[in-house]
Amino acid sequence: MSKKKKKMHRPGKITTPLAGHKKIGKALVPPFMQLPGMSFSSWANDRLPDMLWACLVITVIPRKEAIEVFRDIAGIGLKYRQDDEPHQGAEPKQARGWTLRHADLPNQPRELFNALVARVLRCHAGLQALRPLLLLDNLPGLQWWKAALDTDPVDDDWQTLGQAVLKTFDHQSQEATDVRWLSVLFKIGLGELHVFEGLRERVQELIEYPYRGEMRSVRPSIRSMEMAVATLKPDQAPNLWPEAFWAYMLERTVCLPAPLKSRGRASHDPLALSKAINDVREALLKHWYSSLSTSGLNPKHDGAFGFGFYALACLAEMSMGPMSSAITGRLLLRSLTECRISLAYLVRNGTDEMWKKFRSYGAGQAKLALLKYEEMSGQKPQFVTLETLEALANEDYFQEYVEIDLGHWCGKDLRRLAEESGTKEDYDRYYGWASGFVHGQWGAMRDTNFTHCLNPLHRFHRIPLPFHRMLEPTIDDALHLVNRILDDVNAAYPGFEARFIVEDVPGDEEESTEAPAEPA
Repeated sequence: MSKKKKKMHRPGKITTPLAGHKKIGKALVPPFMQLPGMSFSSWANDRLPDMLWACLVITVIPRKEAIEVFRDIAGIGLKYRQDDEPHQGAEPKQARGWTLRHADLPNQPRELFNALVARVLRCHAGLQALRPLLLLDNLPGLQWWKAALDTDPVDDDWQTLGQAVLKTFDHQSQEATDVRWLSVLFKIGLGELHVFEGLRERVQELIEYPYRGEMRSVRPSIRSMEMAVATLKPDQAPNLWPEAFWAYMLERTVCLPAPLKSRGRASHDPLALSKAINDVREALLKHWYSSLSTSGLNPKHDGAFGFGFYALACLAEMSMGPMSSAITGRLLLRSLTECRISLAYLVRNGTDEMWKKFRSYGAGQAKLALLKYEEMSGQKPQFVTLETLEALANEDYFQEYVEIDLGHWCGKDLRRLAEESGTKEDYDRYYGWASGFVHGQWGAMRDTNFTHCLNPLHRFHRIPLPFHRMLEPTIDDALHLVNRILDDVNAAYPGFEARFIVEDVPGDEEESTEAPAEPA
């Protein structure tokens, strides 16, 4: 009988679960990345700076008034509208490809620019909205803006500029959607957007936005159409303005490091935990003696108890000071996970020959390290001595009779061991993320040594911390793994009952009845 799969518990998630990814080679590819010809377009990085004037308008001028300003500006496009059905052989109108973007405005008729600025300045706060643009020495068409505004920027304009970027940085925010709607509506006015008869109502919703239609449907359609509109410009020459804007902001404004938030506190009393570790180790030592049957080589007995003692040693080190919440805690947790899986495999599937192979593999690794040490020129490693390696490599047999296995001790990867030993859940819980800390992967670096900048003019970029942050404690997870390791020691040599008391952690068995929130 097949096992019944657990229901996925992902309340409020609109992202693809693992099962929805397609395995291509060694990569799990999400659905969107499977589409041919995918190209990426960034609102925040590229199009926001190009519509900065509109971002300022929607930030400074009350929204209801700003929407009407945008509607009137988009209506300017009607003056230059393309014929729906141009005569055969007729030249396309000059307005084809026009936009309201900063990079394009200086290359279009000045009357269009003047009409845009004049409409904004009719608002009480119009000058206040556009004046921050004069802070930008590299703004395209800066002389036009200076002539039209006929004023000088003030220090407070930096705050206004920051607020405008903050409110529109999220491509799904109300303010960003309003600005993106303007780009679409202007193209409709120019006659560059043609829709099927069945979409006439959608166009009417765009024209009468935000007073017609269900906004939970209209707003996403605006954003998708704006992305499409961004590709309508026939001239595909690189636009250097957006990156120039961000570089200017980085040069002229300072970083604002985000304050560190508490990432959880240890739930165990250090003294009580230390005593518990000593008590369990003492009990394990007694059980080792009581189950000892020979003074000769006994790979199974030494191996099973070796896992137990090593796990307790890892736990003892993890419990010292802040180690549980440090990078070290993750390294030890990863080691405990591998111990848990390897021992479970040996106990459930291992023969005497397999236990022997596990032990001889370790001796072979000691021999390999020894030979490399002896052949090494220059600086030698300081964390291990030649004497230690010689002793371990020759402990069971003279090293000339010890093979060096360059693969895994049982010829399988850890995931396979977990699947065959019934420990896949622990593998999924701990191994993947903890391994990133062992291998120095970006996720671990980012989580421990960087925060983000609160300055919206810096795109909320990452900045290093003066000292690495402490993370969530690993003690509870370690106690779970150590207890499971001790369970398997008992399975191999019954009669060992000492365990750590672990508080139950709430699970995700119950499925949420709430429907996922629909994006605005």
